[in-house]
Amino acid sequence: MKRTYYPNYFSIDDIIVTQEKIPCITEQELSNLGFLDQSHSSTDLKANQEVQLPLWYILQVQKERGRNQFYDVKIPNIYKSTYSEICKADATAVDLGKLNKHFYELGRYVSHFDRNGFVGRMIYETCRSRMKYLKDLCNNINNEQRNESRLDHIEYHLFLEGSKTNKKFSEWLQENSVNIKTSEMVVNHRKRKRALMEAENAIAGSQRT
Repeated sequence: MKRTYYPNYFSIDDIIVTQEKIPCITEQELSNLGFLDQSHSSTDLKANQEVQLPLWYILQVQKERGRNQFYDVKIPNIYKSTYSEICKADATAVDLGKLNKHFYELGRYVSHFDRNGFVGRMIYETCRSRMKYLKDLCNNINNEQRNESRLDHIEYHLFLEGSKTNKKFSEWLQENSVNIKTSEMVVNHRKRKRALMEAENAIAGSQRT
């Protein structure tokens, strides 16, 4: 499983996403790892014990072992069928900011633990359905910050860039920021053409006289 490290290895966004806790079930007794489950005082983790583990830790165990033999990774509730049905009904009504600020990126990681491919389809369809809603928000340049709390982190940055672009385009149409000027090459060409025509007219006039 590849990590994006987008835009680089020290990406703060990627670090934040991989800090998210993911539900897991231990597949065997794990000695001296009881500290991973702060809700229990036991020194060890028992077999079939439910525990919330940070995503970065799960990824590291999987990387070192090839296959995670210690934990059965479960899909977080926000990517399960109930929320999927809500997204199918009206994805624009879903408050992704409240569900998880990194809904898409976390979902991309979680999808690798989903044997049925359910999570990947869900985040794809949710993103596709919300694009028109996001475009409408960007077009409303007079209310740039409206409803931004309902957006996922990626959507929010697309919203900011889209709003800036639409504002500049609107100003350009109204000639508030850009004045359309004739190219210097075109101006010089016209001057040479005019001078040539004047010279031809002068020659023709002198010949008639």
